[in-house]
This record gives sequence, C-alpha cells and structure tokens, in this order.
Amino acid sequence: MNHKQILTLFTFCIMAVPCLAANAEPEKPLKSYQISLVPFIGTDGSESIDFRYKRSFNILGGITGGIEGYELGGFLNITNGEVNGLQLSGFANVVSDEIYGLQGAGFINVNAGDFTGLRGAGFMNVNAGEFSGLQGAGFMNMSSGEAEGFSGAGFANITGGEYLGFAGAGFANIAGRDMTGFTGAGFANISGGFHQGFAGAGFANISGEGSQGFTGAGFGNITRGPVTGLQLAGFMNISSDLKGAQMAGFLNIARRVEGLQLGVINLADTVTAGTPIGFLSIVRRGGLRQLEITASDATHMAVAFRIGTPTFYNIFSYNARPFSSPHFNVFGYGIGSRFLLSDNVVFYPEIHSMQLQQDFLSWDEEEVDILSEIRLNFAYRLSSKVEWFAGAVLYHHLYKDDPDTGFTGTDIAPGRVIYEDSWGSFESIVWPGFRTGIYVNMGNWY
Repeated sequence: MNHKQILTLFTFCIMAVPCLAANAEPEKPLKSYQISLVPFIGTDGSESIDFRYKRSFNILGGITGGIEGYELGGFLNITNGEVNGLQLSGFANVVSDEIYGLQGAGFINVNAGDFTGLRGAGFMNVNAGEFSGLQGAGFMNMSSGEAEGFSGAGFANITGGEYLGFAGAGFANIAGRDMTGFTGAGFANISGGFHQGFAGAGFANISGEGSQGFTGAGFGNITRGPVTGLQLAGFMNISSDLKGAQMAGFLNIARRVEGLQLGVINLADTVTAGTPIGFLSIVRRGGLRQLEITASDATHMAVAFRIGTPTFYNIFSYNARPFSSPHFNVFGYGIGSRFLLSDNVVFYPEIHSMQLQQDFLSWDEEEVDILSEIRLNFAYRLSSKVEWFAGAVLYHHLYKDDPDTGFTGTDIAPGRVIYEDSWGSFESIVWPGFRTGIYVNMGNWY
C-alpha cells in the first residue's frame, strides 16, 4: 500500500465518525455473532449496522451497530454505536460513540465519544470527547475534551480541554486549557490555561494563565499568569506574579516577586518579600540603587554603583590609585546587604574583589593579582537621599610571582600585615584598613 492509499484511508476514517454519529441509534438488538468479508458483505449483509454483537469477525473489514464483547478485524472495524469490550484491527478502528475496554489498531483508532480503558495505535488515537485511562500511539494522541490518566505518544499529545494524570511525548504535550498532574515532553509542554503539578520539557514549558507546582525545562519556562512553586530552567524563567522560586542558568523575569529569584540576571517590577540573587538584579519599584564615592587606604579613590534589593545587592566599581606607586585603575565587583539599625543608622556588610593591573596595563589571564575585601560599613543618613559612611576593611591580597615572565604582584600591603603565607609562586597577605565616603540613593526607576 502506497502513501496515497494510506492518506485516503486515513481521511476516510476521520470523516466517517461524524457521519456515523448522525445516524447512531440509542439502542439496538443484541446478536451472538457476525462475520463479514468487507462492510455490508457478510452473514447479516447490510443489516449488520442495525445490530449489536457479542462477537464480530471482519476478514478485511466490517460495520456493526455496536460491540458487547469483542471484535477482530484483519484491516478495518467500523462501529456505528458503542464498543464495550475488546476491538482489534490491523489498520483502523472507527467508532461513532463511547468505548469501554481495550482498542488496538496497527494504524489509527478514532471515536466521537468518551473513551475509558486502554487504547493503542501504531500511528494515532483520535478522541472527540473525554478519555480516561491509557492511550498509546506511535505518533500522536488527540482529544478535544478532558483527558484523565496516561497518554503517551512518540510525537505529541494534544487535548482541547483539561488534562489530569501523566502525558508523555517525544516532542510536545499541548492542551487548549488547563493541565493537571505530570506532563513530560522531549521538546515542550504548552497549555493555554493553568498548569498544576509537574511539567518537564527538554526545551520549554509554556502556560497561558499560570502554574502551580514544579516546572522544569532545558531552555525556559514561560507563563503569562502567576506562578506558585518552583520554576527551574537551563536558560530563563518568565512569569507574572511569583510566589516561590525562579532558578535559571541565565535570566529570571517576574512582575511581582514573593520568594527567590536565582540567576545570572534577575528582573522584577516589585519585590514584596524574598529577594533576587545573581550577578545583576534589577527591581523597578522598591529596589536599591545607590551611587558611592569612596576614599580608602588601598585604592585611594573609587566610584561604585549598587543595585538590587536591600537584602542582596550587587556592587559594580571603578577603583584608582593615581597618586602613589604602584599605580592602577581597575574595575571590581561585589555583593552586600543593607540593615537599618535605627531611623538614621544603617549597616552595610559587603564582600568585594578586583584584579589589579599595574601602571594601567592590561590584564594577562595567566597573572593572578587579586585584592579582595570584607567591608563593615556604618552609614548615617544625612537626608533621604544622602548617607555618609565609614567602616573597617579586611584586605586579602593574593598574587603570583612568576620569574619566567617577570611578573610580580602589586605591592600595596602596608606595615600592619596580620597574616602572610606563601605556597609555590603564590603569596597571600592579610591586613586591616579603613574606608569612608558617601552614598547617594537614586530611588525608583520609572
């Protein structure tokens, strides 16, 4: 059989369901058996569509008014009524009404009503109503109503209504409305409604109205509605309101955050509880944004920008030592927290680090010359916008002396060194210091 013949039969099977359903009768007489060579050529001839059968045998194909037992077909079984029991065919089973039991076909199973039980097809299962139980197909399972139980397909599971249970597909699970339970797909899980439970996809989970529970994806989780629970993605998470946690390899985006954002970059409109943690976190309303101008004994002068939330913020700094040897100007990075001790006194514990470059030279990646700081800053609020601060610093300088290249670490340690050690060509020096300056609070971004 060539592909054109298969396509013709497939189209016939799909179109036969509504035609049969239009002529289906609610109840028909029950007979013991029937045998057909092809539809309408058999023991009951053209009257086979007017009876239900306990046993039905179709050598090539046949049509009946219903099955109350089992039906076996070499190629095609067509039922203008309900199937209650077992129905097996080499190519297709086409049923106009509900199915209770087991249905198996080499190519396709089609029915217009509810399905309850187990159904397997080499290519596709198509159900226009609710389905409850197990559906397995080599290519696709389609259901326009609610689905409950397990639906497994080599390519996709598609339902127009709610899905309850487990849906597994090699490519995608698609629901026109809500999904509930576990859905797993090699590529994507897509829901036009609300997803509740667990969703795992190799590429993305997409929900139109929100999710509750856990969604994990190799690339991203995207939902237009609120998220309650955990979003875990290799690259990004996007949601409306978040109550729970977003964890991504790169980017988290949420409108209102009540929980945790963990990623390289976190974006939020408002954080009401919890905090974003990452290399860069931007909160549009209520976030921390400060400009810092500092003088210290190690770098002499620095300008820094703080951004994030009071609980956790990022520090991006430019540090210079232009007036005494050794000279350098470098960029640094750090993290910190802000604690309000009283109406006017604020405590800023911070960690900061920078790679030094001597005499304004570029940094060779093989050179190690790192100055790290543990800062304990106390600030006094001069106004709503300006704070004066001063604090102690514990410096740690780690550098490498490499006689082969002539590189020697920047010598900035003063005479008050409290710890010094070396291993191989690496030197480690610790000493206390002091820093002071002002913070300028920049307020909300609109």
